[in-house]
Amino acid sequence: MKLYEKPIHAYLHQDLVAYDSDDNDRQLIYYFKKGYVTVLGEFESDQYVTGKAHIIFNQTDAISVEAGLLRLINEEGNRSSK
Repeated sequence: MKLYEKPIHAYLHQDLVAYDSDDNDRQLIYYFKKGYVTVLGEFESDQYVTGKAHIIFNQTDAISVEAGLLRLINEEGNRSSK
């Protein structure tokens, strides 16, 4: 796992929502709205198609997502080569 010294920004291409099981009245676990998020780090995982995931934060929750769901942005606001 690699945590970035300085978080970077990325664009999340779709909303991400998770609910608890029906046994718990399907309570909302997290909601990430399509748009800009903060990327805290990355790691390799066989659970993701690309084999790489990013740790994202939306000021409320932190989750891991498939690297392909994000478009990384560098400090100048352009696409990053990461």
